[in-house]
Order: sequence, then structure tokens, then C-alpha cells
Amino acid sequence: MLRIDVTRAPPNLLERLLVGSYITGQDQVLVTARGGLTAAKRKEIHRVVDRILGMTVVADSPEAVEVQNFIDPGKHALPRLMHRVDQILQVELAICHDALTGKEPLQLEMLDSIEEEIDRLYLLMVRQLLLSSDSPRIAHSIEVESHHYQIGDRLLAKVMEVAGDLIHDIGTELGGNLAGLRRLPPSVRGMIVARIERLQRLLTGTMTAFVHLSAVDANANLNEIAEILPTDGRLGQLIARRAANRKVAVAAQRIACNLNMTFEMLVIANEVTINRAVEPETFAPGSPRAAAETLRSSRATKLAPPAF
Repeated sequence: MLRIDVTRAPPNLLERLLVGSYITGQDQVLVTARGGLTAAKRKEIHRVVDRILGMTVVADSPEAVEVQNFIDPGKHALPRLMHRVDQILQVELAICHDALTGKEPLQLEMLDSIEEEIDRLYLLMVRQLLLSSDSPRIAHSIEVESHHYQIGDRLLAKVMEVAGDLIHDIGTELGGNLAGLRRLPPSVRGMIVARIERLQRLLTGTMTAFVHLSAVDANANLNEIAEILPTDGRLGQLIARRAANRKVAVAAQRIACNLNMTFEMLVIANEVTINRAVEPETFAPGSPRAAAETLRSSRATKLAPPAF
């Protein structure tokens, strides 16, 4: 059992220690403090536990709170979890797109709960990957048996989590300034909508390239993103000139900036795919098929979402 004494603990440390205990595989955690736990500390523990998949408070008193992690780290195959996060990111983007184009603005209210689900799945993926590095059984169960793959998968999981945060922030800007953003000149609003649509397509292309280990597709994605990124600065300048309301202009520029940073996250994801294509464990050393297989183009298939 891990014991955490939060006497005189600085702000946010308790939450981070609990998250750390989860992803490093601690099954039982006992939180105490000299003189007892304050109501605020106990509330903080429950808030953290409520947003982490498989973490539960099993005992709660003013003297101590005991937390248990029940989830089996080998229960869910990692590719299925990644596919689920990919689906959720697409839902986030679709909600933002529909709000800006005049459809279903109330769906923006769903983004907070959607983002919480991404965070839960991200922490579960990191937990699995860290534990799989010491357990061949877990590595086999989650379908990530190479330590080279574990590193790349953890990077991709973080990329997806950050992308979720950025898209959520886009939704926040839309929710606070929707009427004004819809009144932007059609040419300016159309550019933002087109950028969201392009992000939707490139997210799909990026994950497809990763699943099928296609260096050709990943390279094509990188080339397209390299054409997009330099134009984002010009988009922000155009918004600043054409938006009459300063608050709306600032919101639109933040949306453009977050779209830009999300494209940069896709750059990292596609680089992981290309690096994986030439890692030593991808193909047998000296294999005559290595070059052909590394440069193959992908065929689209669908992965089933995980069942929780």
C-alpha cells in the first residue's frame, strides 16, 4: 500500500500524486494528514477519483481516505483505446464545425464531458504502457510487445490528449462568442470552417497511416500540413482586420491558433509512424521486403471500439 501524507502539501500536489499512483500501477493508496484530513482535501480526493477510470474510494473518514485501483492493466488492447480516442476527437471537431456553421449549437455543452472521457482514456493508456514495460504478459495482452513501440505509443497517446485539450478550447471560444463569430464576414468564417474540415480529414489520415504503418501516407500528411502551417499566421491577421468587434476578433484568433497547434500535434503523430516504419523490430534485419513494406500505402479498415 502506498501511503501519502498531505500535511502542509502545496496546492495541486495531492491530485498529481494520486494520478501518479494510478499510472505507475499502485493498487492501494492511503491518504492521511497529521491532525486529520480537512474537508477540502477529502473533496479533492473524490474529485480526482471520479475522473479516473477504475479508481475508487473504498474507505473515507476524517482520519484517512483509502483509494483502490481495480482496473486490470491488461484488459483493453491499446489499439482499440486509441481508436476510441480518435473517434472522440472527431466528435469534438464535428460539434465545433456544426456550431460555427449554424447547426446544433447546444452540443457545445457536451464538450466538457467529452474531454473528461479523453483524459480518462489517456491515463488508462499511460498506465498500461508503463506497466507493460515491466510485464511481458501485460505487453502481450495490450498488443504492444516491443519496447520500441511502447515509447512511440506513449508519445502518440500524449499527442491525442493534447489535441483533445486544444479542440475543447476551440469549443470554449465558440460557446462564449458564437453569435459574433457567426456574424463574421462569410469569407473569414468560411476560412475557419474550411480549416476545421481539413483538420478532420488529416486526423483521419494520420490515424489510418499509424494503424497501417504506412510511411507513404504519413509522409503525404506531413507534406500537406507543412503547406497549411505557414498560412495560419495570415489567417489570424485577416481575422484581426475584418472583425469589427474586438472580443470576437480575439476569440477567432484563438481558434485559429488552437487549430494551428492541433496540426502541429498531427506532425508529431505522423513522425511516430515514419520512425516506427524503420525501427529494428518492425522488420527482420536484412529482410528484402523491408523497403517495399515500409513504403506501402494503406488500405482502410475499421477497428472496433473497446467495450467497457
